Amino acid sequence: MKVKFQIGYLFLATALTIPNIAFAQESPITFKAQELQNIAQKYTGSTVNWPLVINLATHNTEDNSFTITPSQLQELQNFSQVSTQVVNQKERISELISSGATVFAPDQYSEVQELITEYTKAVNDGEIEKAFDFGNRVKPAVDLMETTLFENRIVDVQAQLADKTGKVDRRKGLLGSWIDAMKGDLFAQSDGIRTFIESYALLSFVDGSNIQVEPNTIAVIRKSRIDRLNDAADTEITLEDGGLLAKLSAAGKNKSKYTLNAGSSVSELRTQNFYAETDTSDLVKLTNYDGQAIVNSNDVSITIRENEGTIVERGKAPMQPVKLLPSPTLTWANTDTVVNNQTIVFSFDEIEGAENYRIQYDSSPNFTENVVDVETNETSLALDNLPMGMTYVKVQAIDNLGLRGPFSKTARIIRTIDDVPPPIFIDDMNGEVLLTGSGSLQMTGVTEPEARLVIEGNSVRVQSTGRFSYTVSNVESTKDITLTATDRAGNKGSKNIRVIRLTEEKLYNFRLRSATNSTLSAIKSGSTTFSGNLYPGIEIVLTNENRKERVRTDFNGNWGITLDLVPGQLTIEFKHAKSGTLYSSKSYTVE
Repeated sequence: MKVKFQIGYLFLATALTIPNIAFAQESPITFKAQELQNIAQKYTGSTVNWPLVINLATHNTEDNSFTITPSQLQELQNFSQVSTQVVNQKERISELISSGATVFAPDQYSEVQELITEYTKAVNDGEIEKAFDFGNRVKPAVDLMETTLFENRIVDVQAQLADKTGKVDRRKGLLGSWIDAMKGDLFAQSDGIRTFIESYALLSFVDGSNIQVEPNTIAVIRKSRIDRLNDAADTEITLEDGGLLAKLSAAGKNKSKYTLNAGSSVSELRTQNFYAETDTSDLVKLTNYDGQAIVNSNDVSITIRENEGTIVERGKAPMQPVKLLPSPTLTWANTDTVVNNQTIVFSFDEIEGAENYRIQYDSSPNFTENVVDVETNETSLALDNLPMGMTYVKVQAIDNLGLRGPFSKTARIIRTIDDVPPPIFIDDMNGEVLLTGSGSLQMTGVTEPEARLVIEGNSVRVQSTGRFSYTVSNVESTKDITLTATDRAGNKGSKNIRVIRLTEEKLYNFRLRSATNSTLSAIKSGSTTFSGNLYPGIEIVLTNENRKERVRTDFNGNWGITLDLVPGQLTIEFKHAKSGTLYSSKSYTVE
C-alpha cells in the first residue's frame, strides 16, 4: 500500500550510510526512514527534495521502510537536473538583484519570485510534475529579467559639441554625409566629427569628461552609453586620422570605461589626460600624462603610466613604454604678466633631448577659441599682435620619437592700455589721518601687487596680494608721511597722510556736568554728562560697575554722553571705532 507519510522525527536521527546504488537501477530499492535525506541527495541532488521521495515511495508501516521502483528512481534522477538548474538560477537572481533588477526590471523580478515560490511549494507538497513545470520555467524568466534589466539600465547617450574654433563638420551615422557642425550639436553612436587646418572641437560627455579634437582630424563615436545604476559611462572613440586629447573627469577616470581606438591599437583609459595621434601611415603615437592606460595591439598589452608614451605600428606589438620629456620651465618670475605693447617674447629653459618645442597660445584658458599652434627649435617665441585683455600661453617638449611631453604651467599675459596710477589704501584711516596712542605706529595697507612702494624715502616690500606693512616711528605730536607707488608701466601714485599721537592731555580734556558739581578729581554719583572734542572715528567706552556705555565721535570729533553714576569704579577707554585698537584707558572712583 502506498502511503503519503510526513515525518518530523526523520531528521532527528543521525544520517546512516546507504549502499551504493547504480543510476541504471533495474530493481526496486528499499531503505529505512533514517536514510531519507541521503536518498534525496543521491537521486535528486539535494536533501530539501525529500518530500518528492516520500510522495513517490511506498511505505511499509510494519518496519517503517520505504520502497521506490526503478521508474520512480529514474523520475527522481530526471528531476535532479531541474533542481540543479533552479539552484544555479537562484545564485544568478542574487547577482541580478545586486545589479538593480528590482529597480530596472520590477515586473520580471516579481514573475521570477512567483515561479520560485510555486516551485518550492510543489517540492514541499511532493508534487513532482508541478515542480518539473515551475522549475523548467525559472531559467527563461530569469533570462528575460536580465535582458530587461540591462535594456533599462544601460541607455545610449549623446555627446555634445561644447565648443569649436574654425570649420568643424559632423556626420550622422557611418554612411551619412558631412555637414557643418554647430556648437551645441549632439553626437550619437556611430556619428563622426571632422576638423580642418586651424580648427578645433570639444566634445563633452555626461560624466564631465571631454575629448579635444585637434586640427585635421577625423574621429567616430563608436559607443556612448550610461549605466543608470551608478552613472558610469561606457564610451568608445575611434581616431581615424589626426589627434585627440582625452581629458577624463575624476568620475570618468575612476568608474567609467573609456576606450580609444587608433590605428591597430586599442587603449583602455584610466587617466585624466591622454593624447593620441595617427596618420595614414598606420603609425600611432600615444602619450599619457596621468593615471595609466592599457594599450593593446597585435595581441600584446602594455601599460603606460604617468608621463610615459609608446608607438604602435600596424602588425607589430606596441613599443615598450618610453619616459616623456619633462615640461619646460618658464623663465618669467611668475605666470602673470601685464604688458602695454603688442609684442612680448615668451621664453623658457632648454630641455635636454628635445628635438623641438610646441607652443600654444589662445584667448581661452581651455585653448578652444582661437588657438595658435607653433613648433620651433628655439627656446623663445615673439608673440606679435597680442589682443587687448588676456592671452594664455603654454609649451611642451617633443622628443626624437615625436612623443609630446606634458605642457608647462600656463602663463597669463594681460595686455592693457595703462595710464592709471596704482592706488594706495591705508587701513584704519580717519579721513587723511592715522591716530596712535604711542610714539610709533604699524601702518598697513594695499597697493598693486607689482608696484614699487616708497614710504619716507624707504623702499617697502609689497606682497603678491598687494599688501604691505611699514612702521612709522618718532611720532611726538604730529608727523606728515608721503607714500609713492609706481607700477610696471611707469605710472606713479602718491598719498599724503598725517600721523597724530593721542596724548593723555588731549584725550582726558573733557567736561563733566552734573547737579553735584563733579570734577575728575572728585566724581560724585548721580546723573552726569561727559563731553569733549577729539577726532572722527574714536569710540569712548565708559564702564561704571556692571554698566557699560559707548559713544563715538562725530565727523567734527565731538562726543557726549550722560550716565547715572553709582558709587564705585569708573573706567574710561578710548579706542579706534572700527578696529577696536585701544589708545588709552584710565580708572576713577565715584563717590
